[in-house]
Formats: sequence, C-alpha cells, structure tokens
Amino acid sequence: MRAVGRLGAMRSRAESLMTLTLAWYSPSAPTTVDGMKVPGFASEGATPGKVQSAIGPDTQTRWVKVGGTERPVLAGALHIPVGEVPALRPDWECVVTDTGDADPALLGRRFRVVGVPAKSYATARRLDVVEL
Repeated sequence: MRAVGRLGAMRSRAESLMTLTLAWYSPSAPTTVDGMKVPGFASEGATPGKVQSAIGPDTQTRWVKVGGTERPVLAGALHIPVGEVPALRPDWECVVTDTGDADPALLGRRFRVVGVPAKSYATARRLDVVEL
C-alpha cells in the first residue's frame, strides 16, 4: 500500500519530464486536394508530453512504400499526463509544436497512435506510436 500512497509524487515527477507540447488530431471526413481524396483530421487541442525513442531490435529494417518512396517504420512511444485527452484512440495523430528544453530536432515531428495500453496505478499514459 505504500506504493499507492506515493502515486501522486510519482505522477508529479513523470509529468515534470514532459516538456514537449503535442498538438492532437482525430480522424475526420476526407478532403479533396488537387482531385485526390486525403484523410481529414480535426484538432483536439494540445497536451504536454515526451517521446520515447524507437523501440525493437529490427526497427530500422522495417520499411513501407509511401507515394513510391521507401520509408522506415519507426516505432516508439509517447508519454502524456494520465488525465489528458481521455477519448484518444488509435489512428489519432499528433505533431510536436514546442520542444521546451528537449531536443529541437523533435519540432514538427508527426506520430500516429497505433495502440493505447491501459494499466492500473498509471503515472503517465504511454501510447504506442509510429513516426510518420
């Protein structure tokens, strides 16, 4: 039970490390651009967060063809405060809009949520993502 009592302190510490600002977008009706249908996204606000680097031993060897160009599939995780964006689901996207004191190379990076694991006594919400 002592761990449960320290949950508030652990959550505060986890949230203090979330120095990125993430803008969230949910899927919406497709739009037409130059005669082609493209997925639409509606803004869902912004949250603080942090990025966990690519995971898995074969991350750099997985490729997908996008518009005739081979691109690596980089899997990782985003961490956001537990109470933020409660309706978040797979297929949502986010864009890093501010890096705070984190690496400026993260600015403008886009991620698509592929999984929203749940657990009890969470100190942060950890989302499975792929970088776009």
